[in-house]
Amino acid sequence: MKTPAWLELPAFAAILLAGMILVMWAQRPAAGCAMRPEANRRLMLSRQVDREHLEADLATVDRVARRYVRASSVEAAEQQTRLLECEATLIEGLATTHGLSPERIRSAPADIQ
Repeated sequence: MKTPAWLELPAFAAILLAGMILVMWAQRPAAGCAMRPEANRRLMLSRQVDREHLEADLATVDRVARRYVRASSVEAAEQQTRLLECEATLIEGLATTHGLSPERIRSAPADIQ
């Protein structure tokens, strides 16, 4: 029995969509305490674009650290410790990447407002 012509394109699109979702699922990032690599670039917080860049990086730090803690199977008392350790590690990496001190990065949200 031949498939009706009007059904061929939607069926093909559905198969491609399912394949794409499967590939995206297979390539999802691991829930580790690490950010994607970024080229070294010194930020000058007197410039608006650099303040916005740092603000976005800090949002990513928060998101990555929370995902890392959710993925780890530890008790509630240990979760806060892991969250703070992960945030400290990520901020150290940002400091190295952007030529700022970790203290300056931690104080940046207050300065940005």
